[in-house]
Amino acid sequence: MKEQQKETGSKREPTPAESQRDAAGRPEVDLRNPYVAGLLNWLAPGLGHVYQRRYFKAAVFGFSVWILALAGIAMGSYWVDSPDGSSRRLYLARNVYCSWRSGDARLAFIPQMGVGLYAIPAIVQYKVAKDANLSDTEVDESDYSLCSTAFAPPQLPSEIRSRPNQPTADEIAARLNSWLDVGLLYTMTAGMLNFFAIFDALGGPSLFEFSDEEEEKKKKKNKTDEQDESAKDDE
Repeated sequence: MKEQQKETGSKREPTPAESQRDAAGRPEVDLRNPYVAGLLNWLAPGLGHVYQRRYFKAAVFGFSVWILALAGIAMGSYWVDSPDGSSRRLYLARNVYCSWRSGDARLAFIPQMGVGLYAIPAIVQYKVAKDANLSDTEVDESDYSLCSTAFAPPQLPSEIRSRPNQPTADEIAARLNSWLDVGLLYTMTAGMLNFFAIFDALGGPSLFEFSDEEEEKKKKKNKTDEQDESAKDDE
């Protein structure tokens, strides 16, 4: 009878928690389509984890990245009164822009690219500035809409005619003072943190297998636990 109990104890059915583990002993996570999740996380931090129904990580990554990104954008924005004083112009996110022009290689944009929220408009604005400079056509000097000034690269000396509605880098620095650098640091940190979020959405909790030594220790521990259970049954 005891032998039968011992045999039954050693061949028990795995619990639901145990059956949802992979060969390495890790909990299995349904990543759905990881590439879609990664893209969604890039476009809007946290959205990819919501798509994967990993709500805790969506809250952690989303809250952290959004707070840093929005705070950095706010620090890099400022208002200017129009010459006649009838209206105010908003220069949004002047610390977030893409530029690979001669004399203005924007290396800080590389980590900022981790957040599609501002990477996409910055790339579009760079293309607009590049096309305007190549065509050397005059731009409407009265165009101070957000579509024209937000996330746009500053005006270079050679662009006075083609981009008269854009401030120079010196003008932006004079307006924002130390907030320019602090906001830049925030947006770069947000981008780098979101790269980790994208990596997690693509690969799950871990992309690496446990080492053979760790697996062997785990097997020995499980075997010891089974022997202890069998000894208790014998008693």
